[in-house]
Amino acid sequence: MQLKNLKYNFIILLGTTLSPAFSQKDAETIYDGNNMYFSGKVPESSAKYARALEINPNNRKANFNLGDAIYKNALMIKSGKIQIPPGSKITPDSLAKMAFDKAAQNFAIVANSVSDKDTLHRAWHNIGNCYLQKKEYQQAVDAYKKSLKFNPKDEETRYNLAFALKNLPKDKKQGGGGQSNQPQNKKEEQKKDPKEQQSQMSKDQAEQLLKALMDSEKKLQDKRKQKQEDPSKRDVEKDW
Repeated sequence: MQLKNLKYNFIILLGTTLSPAFSQKDAETIYDGNNMYFSGKVPESSAKYARALEINPNNRKANFNLGDAIYKNALMIKSGKIQIPPGSKITPDSLAKMAFDKAAQNFAIVANSVSDKDTLHRAWHNIGNCYLQKKEYQQAVDAYKKSLKFNPKDEETRYNLAFALKNLPKDKKQGGGGQSNQPQNKKEEQKKDPKEQQSQMSKDQAEQLLKALMDSEKKLQDKRKQKQEDPSKRDVEKDW
């Protein structure tokens, strides 16, 4: 049983509280980010969505799309497509988990500030996916259940909920084990690899590293594009 892909990349542009001029600027920035995202330039799209939020912090489409882009960046870090510099004090898996957290935070902003049922369904589904990638199955179950409240018939959400339920620890499935939770957590802490403890870094440092990796990936893609650009051999691009 495999996890379905992230659901619903983009949502409709919601109303803003800023002037039309600012609204137009953030909308244009999101549009540029969407073009980058769909052309495979996911790290660059993250910067565009973040910029749109600087222009208009109330633009929930920017929050949603930034969450989606960060989620995809986290997958690339986890798979090794975006590599962490040698000697870094954090593992790819740990950095990816922090990125999934950041993605979930953006989706949660949307989920906690809109009333549209379809948007709420999409946001909670994606929050569930973030938790599922981190193997935090109980939180994923809770998020998928909230998503299904707004669209009970969505088969993809139901599938992912079943996946999360299947992977719940036995004590969670049985609804017991309350007395053993605390000692078990202490035992798990004692079993941690000393090397893993040494690899920890602050949240701010990790976020700076994530941003640096996105910038580095952008430069690599620009170099590849320059090498591949040959006017005599250039393919004709199709519109989305």
